Amino acid sequence: MKNFKKIFFSAAFVLTLAGCTSNPVMNIQERSIPDRLDGSAQTQDTIKKSIIAGCIARNWICREVAPGQITASINVRKHHAEADIKYDMDSYSITYKDSDMLDYSEKYYTIHRNYNRWVRNLNDAIIKELSI
Repeated sequence: MKNFKKIFFSAAFVLTLAGCTSNPVMNIQERSIPDRLDGSAQTQDTIKKSIIAGCIARNWICREVAPGQITASINVRKHHAEADIKYDMDSYSITYKDSDMLDYSEKYYTIHRNYNRWVRNLNDAIIKELSI
């Protein structure tokens, strides 16, 4: 009976750990706009175009909703996520907006770990496009 309890609790623990896919929602806050590689100055238009190019490179669909603000969304299989990208001449931010099928918890501000990976990849693509 003692072995059964040990096996049962061990199996329950392993299954609990295997099911843990939620992480705190990652937001990119006030990331500095990098200088262009050719030394030319960034403009509001080059920043906007670079952000859009970064979105496209990572399969995010984006639309400008106001000057200095883009809403980006991604669909992967049955999963959907949206983020707001706000920018000015000095910095940009990527913040969580909405999602479907990603286990978002408003109470704990957690989400499936893939969302954070998608945002990290989007941020890397934006940095690359801003530098070109």
